[in-house]
Amino acid sequence: MPHIIGLTGGIGSGKSYIARRMEQDGALVYYSDSAAKRLIESDPSLRSEIAALLGDDVFADGVYQTKIVSSRVFAHPTLLHQLNAIVHPAVLRDIRRWIAAHADTETLVIESAILFESGIDALCDEVVCVSAPEEVCIARVMARDHVTEEAVRARMARQMPDDERRKRSNRVIINQ
Repeated sequence: MPHIIGLTGGIGSGKSYIARRMEQDGALVYYSDSAAKRLIESDPSLRSEIAALLGDDVFADGVYQTKIVSSRVFAHPTLLHQLNAIVHPAVLRDIRRWIAAHADTETLVIESAILFESGIDALCDEVVCVSAPEEVCIARVMARDHVTEEAVRARMARQMPDDERRKRSNRVIINQ
């Protein structure tokens, strides 16, 4: 039975960097955001539900338009909640399949910004929170996504506060 580590943190905290380091150390990592996009692009029922909620243009030329979706849901908390209610159950099912498929692996890591909000933490033996100063996170996201500070702050406002994530985690990594 593998040891399952939940890896979480706010936007721009460096979760993916830490996850890649854990991979280098031999862990298998499930990247929740990438998996969600894969599921959305490959599952016709998910696509249909999302298009019904957000409009057909979120699949321009059959490709999931992440920036369009983000701009809509982060501006409207109700839409974000409804989108999560569609996507989270599919991701949880996929994680459970992934864990079962790797039952002989020593360490599995589930990387997710919304580990607690989605209930993924219930599958984990321990939770590690990656944290960084707010100004560092904002600068990282602005450079990575080519968005304004206001856009980053709007996304941050929709996430669990960092101090709450830290309290609920077993360990905290400060990633400056």
